[in-house]
Amino acid sequence: MRGIMIRQLVKERQQELIELATKLIRIPSENPSNEFTKYSREVGQHISEYLNVKGFSISEYNDKESGLVTLVGDAQLTGAPGKRLLFCGHTDVVPAGDRTHWSFDPFSGEVKDGMLLGRGASDMKGGLAALIFVAGLLQELAPKLNLRGNLGVVAVPDEETGGNAAAKFIDQGMIQGDACLIGEPSYPRNPDVGEKASLWFRVTIPGQPGHGSQQPVTGISAIRRGALVVEALAKLWNLRATPPAELVPLLNKSEFFFTNRTGEPSLSQLLYRPSYNPGLIIGGTKVNVVAEKCVIEVDTRVPFGMKPEFVLNTARRLIEQVAPGSIVEPMGSLLDPNWTLETRPIVQALERGIRRVLGNEEPIFSKLLLASSDARHFRRNGIDTVLYGPGLQQTIHGFDERVSVQNIIESAEIYAATAVKYLK
Repeated sequence: MRGIMIRQLVKERQQELIELATKLIRIPSENPSNEFTKYSREVGQHISEYLNVKGFSISEYNDKESGLVTLVGDAQLTGAPGKRLLFCGHTDVVPAGDRTHWSFDPFSGEVKDGMLLGRGASDMKGGLAALIFVAGLLQELAPKLNLRGNLGVVAVPDEETGGNAAAKFIDQGMIQGDACLIGEPSYPRNPDVGEKASLWFRVTIPGQPGHGSQQPVTGISAIRRGALVVEALAKLWNLRATPPAELVPLLNKSEFFFTNRTGEPSLSQLLYRPSYNPGLIIGGTKVNVVAEKCVIEVDTRVPFGMKPEFVLNTARRLIEQVAPGSIVEPMGSLLDPNWTLETRPIVQALERGIRRVLGNEEPIFSKLLLASSDARHFRRNGIDTVLYGPGLQQTIHGFDERVSVQNIIESAEIYAATAVKYLK
């Protein structure tokens, strides 16, 4: 009964929800960009004002190094003792890129043909708006719903570049909770409850400069050595992890999902092997000068049952074989693959919420994510974390990003049902 009450209110006030999402999209918080700090603060201020009106107390945590602010809104609900649930989302978006490739203004927040349009519509201002909107309803209806414990809303400023600002405050215990629901885009019937580790590293390859007209007789081209490194690192794919026994049931479901639901059956192999993407190469000073240095930045995602340090050391050995003297440096912290088991209360509550809203016509089960998110910062501090939210997968980080309005509304209903179950 309690869940039905708040779900009905979501439907009745859905215009408020969509207007909130529209306002968030219209703030161009592109990360990175020249005015990112300014717009990051602007979107944070908008969220702060909205939650303050709804009865939340607001705390701002300022990262002195980056100047970015992590916002936390707190609601005591009925004041009865109980668990603390966190709603979390990031306020930054990837750059819109060449706007001539968009068929609409990427920061219009326009609603057309049942779709919310704009950069961040799917990743993840649609989901963030749904979380904030539902948080306000929960505070308003807490006495009628007999909710226990308390609710926190965490707005993270820099997920697209690693989430380091918020991570510091989570690690210091300034942001605490028993469970966290992050509104990242997911498949409607398949929450993400675990993720591979993110391992980024930089390779600096030395050369010996000389006149380009005398290559390859004189000089040593760092770029040509870099090409050998790119090919050598492809052997990372040959590594295969042995996952822990407790994760096997989730891995089996995830393998079924990627094999049968994505249109790309080979994606299932990434559950057990490192991905490999040489995403950036910089080298040379001039076309007729033999390059004295080449820098390659590499993105790998480490599978379950494998350590980032092992992958990094393997990469070092592969590089040393083809380009001796190269320097390999990790970019960021080395964190392990992480997960929250399906048996945990927040996962059970979310799956039940999905079932109540979307029905039982198709199977509902949690799976593992091939990428990584802010969830890793919460999980390493003992906070059970799950990802679920609205999104049109093929538009994420691409041109003409958009999301179904209906998807946003259904996600909000699911958030409400999940919170009511978890905070009972």
